[in-house]
Amino acid sequence: MSVKESLKGKYLKNNIFAKFFILFAAIFLVVLSILGTTLTILVNVYTQNENTRLLKENTQTVAQSVELTLTAQDMNDIYSVEKEMICSSLYIISNYIDSDLFICDVEGNIILCKEKANAVSIYGELPECSYHNQFKVGDVLLKSVYEGGYVGRGSVSGKLSYIVGYPIYSNNQIIGSVFATSQTNVDTLTVAVFRMFLVSALACLAIAFICIWHLTKHFVKPLRQMSNAAKQFAVGDFSYRVKVTGDDELAELGRAFNEMASALDTLESSRRSFVSNVSHELRTPMTSIGGFIDGILDGTIPREKADYYLKIVSGEIRRLSRLVVAMLNMSKIESGSFEMKPSNYDISDQIIHILLTFEQRIDEKNIEIQGLENLTPTYIVADTDMIYQVIYNIFDNAVKFANEGGYIRVEMKDLNDSIEVHIKNSGIGINADELSKVFERFYKVDKSRSLDAKGAGLGLYIVKMMVEMHGGSIWAKSDDEKSAEFIFRLPKTYHPIYKKETKK
Repeated sequence: MSVKESLKGKYLKNNIFAKFFILFAAIFLVVLSILGTTLTILVNVYTQNENTRLLKENTQTVAQSVELTLTAQDMNDIYSVEKEMICSSLYIISNYIDSDLFICDVEGNIILCKEKANAVSIYGELPECSYHNQFKVGDVLLKSVYEGGYVGRGSVSGKLSYIVGYPIYSNNQIIGSVFATSQTNVDTLTVAVFRMFLVSALACLAIAFICIWHLTKHFVKPLRQMSNAAKQFAVGDFSYRVKVTGDDELAELGRAFNEMASALDTLESSRRSFVSNVSHELRTPMTSIGGFIDGILDGTIPREKADYYLKIVSGEIRRLSRLVVAMLNMSKIESGSFEMKPSNYDISDQIIHILLTFEQRIDEKNIEIQGLENLTPTYIVADTDMIYQVIYNIFDNAVKFANEGGYIRVEMKDLNDSIEVHIKNSGIGINADELSKVFERFYKVDKSRSLDAKGAGLGLYIVKMMVEMHGGSIWAKSDDEKSAEFIFRLPKTYHPIYKKETKK
């Protein structure tokens, strides 16, 4: 077998159309076989019943006619007008119902039949019938007839036939019997039914082939598109989309596939952006560290200035450390492996404590802190360290972007089952189209790039994830170009929510 033939055979074996057609053909043939067998049985039963009914009616009629005409002494081969008339009747009835009727004496010898109709007597006797001369009714069959009649099937001259026999009475005495036989024609009927079945099956299979061809072509089209799309995805192209028409299961699958493609496209873009941003964020401080260290070692930087540049190197190393810690925390949170340790504590006291850590920077920029006098003890159940990082990062941004002599306003609202914290700073506002993006990974507001060149753009993203892990929410607002406000809401009781599922 050639390679081409082997591939062709494999394609046909794995082709959906071939599978559908073979399955349908098998089911169709089984159904037609059952129907054909059932039809054959029903036709045979109907034919047998109909033939039997005709034979019974005519046999009884002939028996009654003979009872009125002949006596026990007349049951022989001696010619009489009455016997000639009976033979004529047998001839007419036999031809009409396509059967063979004959009359026997009590010993089973055939004395009258249709072949003796219009026959000329020889020496006062009816001539012998060459056809029935070799017939003789057996004792068992005669006994059944004499006991009330016989209806059934048997062999006559080597052919399967329907046989009906009734006794002939005279003065309440059996003087003979009437028999009627008719061939069953089972073989002819079976062949006819089989031919009809074969022609019908071939016609139906041809129609089914055409219908299944078009149906499977329609069904397989979106699957082929998905296969092509999967091949494109394998080489990194996520722009391919499946054309969806209709509202059936395949259309639903196509829409789900397109949604998956969009998600993969977004994920791939995010991955590339992540790699690019991480590479940039790691390369910048490492370049500075390498340059300063090389300058100190090769003498480009004077010895008296070495301590100054080593402090810069130390700051860059701490920056790298913060970036690595932030990325590790982000990874743990996204994978759902970040362990939360909830406890009941006063969040207002935590806010004041965090503000004290920024005291030096606040004094340097002469920033006014507003709203602390309105804070009241408010207890929540949450992870203390995580909420500490949330508040710290928001205050860090507020101090960083607040203008000289500006303000930071703190407000906390009690919403019965949750609390809402507002932290607003003067200085630089956020454009409306950027408000929803500030919580994305590595995203930096354009105006802040020059002020926060050392930021990695991960702080607010991690803040958002930590708040949502507690079942809360966070958002930003900017009423004008000179202020920005961050608001987060937390439930008072512990309601952890994990959006990431661990891989099985």
